[in-house]
Amino acid sequence: MLLDILQNRLRQKQRNELLKEVAEVRQESAEANVKFGSTADFMAELDESEEKAHG
Repeated sequence: MLLDILQNRLRQKQRNELLKEVAEVRQESAEANVKFGSTADFMAELDESEEKAHG
């Protein structure tokens, strides 16, 4: 009984976190803050930002 309650609460917490993440992604998409590209594009952008950070 107690285990069922705890499992249900954990599932609900996970659902709430997922809903929050989905809302954030939708908001970013609506604001055009989302970029699309390949893995290579992503890695190149990471390299660029690291170079800028370290001078």
